[in-house]
Amino acid sequence: MNNVIRTSWRDAATLIVLSKKKVVVPWEGVNYDILFQTRTASASFANSVVFPGGVTEPSDASDEWLKLFRSFGYSQRHFEAFHSPGAPVTPILRDNPVKRHIALRITAIRETFEELGLLLASTEHQRDRSGLSASVLSDLDVKLWQSKISKNPEDLLTLCKSLGCYPDIWSLQYWSNWLTPVHFPKRFDTAFFVTSLDERPEGLKSSNEVVHVQWASPDNILSKFHKNELVLFPPQSYELNRLRLVPDCEELLRFAATRSAEGNALLYPVILKARDGQLHLLPGDELYPSKVDYINDGQIIQKDKTVQEIRDSCHTIHRFEASADKQFVIRNCKLDNHIDMGDRVIPVA
Repeated sequence: MNNVIRTSWRDAATLIVLSKKKVVVPWEGVNYDILFQTRTASASFANSVVFPGGVTEPSDASDEWLKLFRSFGYSQRHFEAFHSPGAPVTPILRDNPVKRHIALRITAIRETFEELGLLLASTEHQRDRSGLSASVLSDLDVKLWQSKISKNPEDLLTLCKSLGCYPDIWSLQYWSNWLTPVHFPKRFDTAFFVTSLDERPEGLKSSNEVVHVQWASPDNILSKFHKNELVLFPPQSYELNRLRLVPDCEELLRFAATRSAEGNALLYPVILKARDGQLHLLPGDELYPSKVDYINDGQIIQKDKTVQEIRDSCHTIHRFEASADKQFVIRNCKLDNHIDMGDRVIPVA
């Protein structure tokens, strides 16, 4: 499967950045906002609201990063803490879980800086670190370095050396792994990470791939999505519905940290065609195939039943349904090492 992943789509990383609200709005259900960006019409996932992130570059996995981290007191023990021995290995991490954790975190930090001018980096020695929140460096020429790193990703290392800092990869917590379905023209195998900021930065400087930057609660974005005021792709919709179940920012970050080194299932939708629509099955659904074809449409299943009839005949459900209504349905399905979403039917458009 690793060769398949490398040759058929690009590895990527995305970052869910939390910031605690100064004023809590009761009807939004949580005490934090999330950093969102709206993509341009020419960018990947055009015109959609997404978390910052992008594709990996060879320089993200350079051994030079290990040398830099070690100069700040980090040792092999700190690197190995990214993956629990004996834990299931999420596919995007499979070749070398520890090294992949490091590289993908660097990708997420680099892409967030390229797109939004937000540099998650620290100058602290390892022995002086405390807490789970990310460090932000702002005393730099953001536009200059955004341009440099966009043209040459290796310049993130140059930037860190010149500022005496390192990417704050220990503040990122692994969250999930999504793989773009076959029918999309561009496909990405994406690791999602979560982090939190103590102070919300002002004046983020977006790139030419971003038309709008905002901080908003999950319910705020989902409400606008349900009113067709913005575009969300399934991974973002799914993750926002999952995140909103943990109302406290610090509790959410602690939960993410406790499970960050554990593996979880690759979230890859498998299509089932019904008489009046489609189901996009997710792992854990009782109709999800035991063997999945990640290259072709060979796993598409056809049923001579309606979407509702198929739902009524199933006990364990984890799927998106698309017929007259579009909704996410989960029932009797508890995913390993993650939030229990309970039984629910959620409109997604």
